[in-house]
Amino acid sequence: MSGLGEWLWLAVLALPTLAALGAAVVPPRAAERLSRGASLGTVAAALLLLVGPSQGSAGPLLGWDATSDLFAVLVASIYALSTWYSALDLATVRPSVLSPSVYYALLSGFAAAMLGTLAVSNLALMWIGLEATTIVSALLVMYDRRPASVEAAWRYTLMASGGLAVGLFGLALLYGQTGSLDAFALAAHPPPLTAALALVVALALVGFGTKVGLFPMHAWLPDAHSEAPAPVSALFSGVLLPTALYVFLRIFQLLPPTGALGLRELVVFVGALTALVAAFLTLAQRSYKRLFAYSSMENMGIALVGIGLGGIALYGAILLLIAHAFAKSSAFYCSGTVLRTTGTSRIDEVRGVGRRLPRTGPLWILSGLAVAGAPPFGSFAAELVILTGAFAQGSFGVAAALVLALGVAFAGINYPLGRMVLSRPEGPEPGPAGPESWLATIVPGLALGVALAVGLGSIPYLTDALRIATGGAFP
Repeated sequence: MSGLGEWLWLAVLALPTLAALGAAVVPPRAAERLSRGASLGTVAAALLLLVGPSQGSAGPLLGWDATSDLFAVLVASIYALSTWYSALDLATVRPSVLSPSVYYALLSGFAAAMLGTLAVSNLALMWIGLEATTIVSALLVMYDRRPASVEAAWRYTLMASGGLAVGLFGLALLYGQTGSLDAFALAAHPPPLTAALALVVALALVGFGTKVGLFPMHAWLPDAHSEAPAPVSALFSGVLLPTALYVFLRIFQLLPPTGALGLRELVVFVGALTALVAAFLTLAQRSYKRLFAYSSMENMGIALVGIGLGGIALYGAILLLIAHAFAKSSAFYCSGTVLRTTGTSRIDEVRGVGRRLPRTGPLWILSGLAVAGAPPFGSFAAELVILTGAFAQGSFGVAAALVLALGVAFAGINYPLGRMVLSRPEGPEPGPAGPESWLATIVPGLALGVALAVGLGSIPYLTDALRIATGGAFP
């Protein structure tokens, strides 16, 4: 599989890169077709990586394992869905200094930067990949040149780059202590736990945690996610945040299972606090796009708790990232359709979506349920596994905090969604919005279907997971 894995990874990297270069110099229609074709090829190559265990490298720079393969499938899938959905948003966005061809070039470049982050074994190159995503995605956030989107892009650029600078300092310290930044080599032969290594992990939590949107480094997240076009928001919430969390995971795995100078407890605390803060912030939102942005922050906090707890909870964290990627992208695609139909993202100004958009309305409701952890979607199974891991380790306070966050977020997301979709419009009832595009239905429907399949596929595992957790082992 190593040789095949090398060729597949090269394809995963080459296709969006070539699409980015080509789309910038061809007419808009050709750029759209080129990006769509490249995205489908990227998905096919990424899925083939899951056929067998992948562990290998290509020269001194590229390196991957099963975790890299899994995250590559997430990035490639949401990239493809966003590329196909983008035509709907571009048809209604006001003229921009960036042409549609440049938009598709940036979208493919955004995906290529994330995939490049996953394809390398050197932590410094991972850092470069994340910084590249900042530059490319900031241009996508301010694509329509509205003052609010330009301000959001600048805030995102400054905060994300500042946070990554902290992470870079941590990597420099790690290199000074170990003489290596090869994540795989360091994981195979972990360095001894010292105060310097503890500082490296703490700096990584702050630095890469800023890119993840952890509290209190999250101020850029709701603005950037809510101001970006819907397909870009899907990439932000669905896969950019998990990609940044992936880099932190590579550094966190250098810690020993026990006796980590309280760092594991710190990671769990930051994750639980992030989930709680984000959950309560959902109650105060007036924009449904900001609502979903804070929901992403809450899910990343819960996933961080799973990483900090380790064992069976780590499995739950990875499962949550998979389910969340597809559920949240579906929610943002539906949000884009609603925004184009109503002309507003304010929750109190949107009513009767179910009547005007008879297919998008139910999909939006189901997306909200999937994002908030309702059964049988994958997020429910993932959160149950994380809670099981917390109980198995005796972390009852952490479990209680997560249950509270989940309950508050469920109400904060689904109550306003229900009002917007199921209520009657105030005043004269507007007519139907017209025929819903097949893209506006199929793209979020596919994403939601994967989130459901993840949940249904995980259910047979839950019994074994509970048994393993209570026995204190991890398969």
